[in-house]
Amino acid sequence: MQTTTVDDMNAGKKILLVLSCAIMTSLVAFSAIRVITLTNRVTQLENILNSRQESSASQPPSSAQERIAPPNGSEHKVLNVIDGDTITIETADGSLPVRIIGLDTPETVHPFKPIESGGQEASDRAKELLEGQIVTIQYDPDPKHGKWDKYQRLLAYLDLPDGRDFGLVMVQEGFAKAYPNYPFSRQDVYLEAEEIARQNGVGVWAIE
Repeated sequence: MQTTTVDDMNAGKKILLVLSCAIMTSLVAFSAIRVITLTNRVTQLENILNSRQESSASQPPSSAQERIAPPNGSEHKVLNVIDGDTITIETADGSLPVRIIGLDTPETVHPFKPIESGGQEASDRAKELLEGQIVTIQYDPDPKHGKWDKYQRLLAYLDLPDGRDFGLVMVQEGFAKAYPNYPFSRQDVYLEAEEIARQNGVGVWAIE
């Protein structure tokens, strides 16, 4: 009877030992699988990151990065007069839209606004002065004044072939008003010219 009990105990120990070994083997195998899985995931993530970096490096720079302002004082041919305060000039990198600093002319090409009174006259006068001409661009000397507006147009003054400031001429002749909403260095001169034009009733002031 005692022998049977001892044998049963030994058999039980063997079973426990086998189960323990099986459990340990399973744990080791599970851990190995987890390590392999994590390693594969890390490798996949590295491949994704590398492919994105290569894709990013191969893509051309954005339009904001591509914008290169021509040198201050450089001369350019006027390709198109869009309206009284916006033109397109020729540069080494292609055509470039320019919003003339300090000018406010009646709308003629706004997609959501009708042609405003005096707008056509302002555009016609701008074409007389600028179309096909070689103009000199001048940036505002104030470092706080940017070179680009939110529409990615170059912000500059224009000197006519005879040396006159195109913007000032437009204001003096009453085809434009000064635009002090965004302060500029020639503001006082433009505002004074605007007041004189208003008092004389020329251009848009004759209409008003």
